[in-house]
Amino acid sequence: MVTDNYQVEIVLADQYPGINSKEYKQFLKNNNTKLVFTAVDAPFSNGLNARVNQTLVNKIRCKINETKNKIAWSTVAQKCVAAYNKTEHTITRFTPKYLVEGENTNILPDEIRPT
Repeated sequence: MVTDNYQVEIVLADQYPGINSKEYKQFLKNNNTKLVFTAVDAPFSNGLNARVNQTLVNKIRCKINETKNKIAWSTVAQKCVAAYNKTEHTITRFTPKYLVEGENTNILPDEIRPT
């Protein structure tokens, strides 16, 4: 879950060079956040992050394409992340917001929720 209400303690990243920049490392240090890299030859170790990112990128792309007015992608991204955090996960059957904050915010109507 991505939120402003909690301190991120660890960032798990692949070997993308931009993540290893001096500026980003300083940002993490200033925010007391540890940077951990996945193994070079083990792309599966970052699979959960990659899946969430793919879901969010697809949702952002759809929202931008369906919107007639120009909106900053960062604004669309914030709205998509908020919606993701309020959507029930098919495996856990809970929303990320509920698991982190204990707040039940499921946005799916009962008629279309998986049983």
